[in-house]
Amino acid sequence: MDNRTIAQQLFGLARSLEQQHANLYRIKAYRQAAQTILGLERPVEEIVAHEGRLALKDLPGIGAKLSVKIETLVRTGDIASLKAEEEKTLVALSA
Repeated sequence: MDNRTIAQQLFGLARSLEQQHANLYRIKAYRQAAQTILGLERPVEEIVAHEGRLALKDLPGIGAKLSVKIETLVRTGDIASLKAEEEKTLVALSA
């Protein structure tokens, strides 16, 4: 999965969260992470493979939680599980 695809997935999650009226800071975090990934000279897959999730966390705008989600996306290629996780979080917060 190339950087552009990863960024598109993160932008998509931000849009989905926005439609669900999620926390604005969370939406902004996804967008910032996507912008960071688009600006990288190295593929995120390479970073994850050689340096692991901690190297993602060190990138601007990518914190601990997003680094886990990005790593999961890179390793599984499955954004559906990330969307399901976000929806569970939103349901728990609104309860």
